[in-house]
Amino acid sequence: MPLIDVIYAQGSLNSEAQQKLTKNLWSTALRWEGIELNETSASVAWVYLDERPKHHVSVAGHPATQNIYRVNVRVMLGFMDQERIDNLAADLTSAILDADGTGGDGSGPRVFCIVEEIPSGAWSIDRKTWTTVFTAKALGLEPGRVEATEKAVAAHPRIDVPHKVQI
Repeated sequence: MPLIDVIYAQGSLNSEAQQKLTKNLWSTALRWEGIELNETSASVAWVYLDERPKHHVSVAGHPATQNIYRVNVRVMLGFMDQERIDNLAADLTSAILDADGTGGDGSGPRVFCIVEEIPSGAWSIDRKTWTTVFTAKALGLEPGRVEATEKAVAAHPRIDVPHKVQI
């Protein structure tokens, strides 16, 4: 259940490229999370395209000379390993550069991709907290994977510090 933000300077993507990205990015992320594409998983796979004024995007304090993009992908802890993260970042980068279509000017990197794993129980949708196990079940992961998720969470529970500590 990815939450994806793509930030870029105004005019970097035309409306056709934007539509292409909104159709592609969410399904790419779900695939690398190992989550089946269905109505339930699609309903919690959100993509935000955040176009900023050109003068709000810079490199080392100077106006960008080519289209650059920042991608923040939030996924729930327990659905990714390093190989999945590497492939997710590579595929999202490819999708963005393909939609951009300019080829850049070779002056430096063009896509900064951050994959952030949100701890179990730190994700809420419509007032319902989604734990890793709840999510695995809600999204219909195969029983073996749900069981593995339950064991992993049991072995590595949250660290909760009481709000009020008695001294």
